[in-house]
Amino acid sequence: MKIIKIVKRILFGTQEIIWLFVHGIEDWLYPYCDRSVEYFDDSYDEDSNDEINFLKVQMESANERIQRLQTEMINVQATIDTLTDKRKIIIRGKNESK
Repeated sequence: MKIIKIVKRILFGTQEIIWLFVHGIEDWLYPYCDRSVEYFDDSYDEDSNDEINFLKVQMESANERIQRLQTEMINVQATIDTLTDKRKIIIRGKNESK
């Protein structure tokens, strides 16, 4: 039992050392988590602004198209539901008359 406790302590200590080492590598590779990253070129030129505006317009048009298709699908689903409800009523009516 004492041997198991000693092995567990050794494994835990090794795990802590490895964790500290990996944490140091992570800070080195991903410095933006703790501190701000300085960009080489913070200013955008006119071409990049035009491209960004173009992409925004494209995304807005795609979102509008998606919204329109979603509302059309909701309307179609509602129509299908009403037709199936009417069909059930008609089938029940035929069954009741027999």
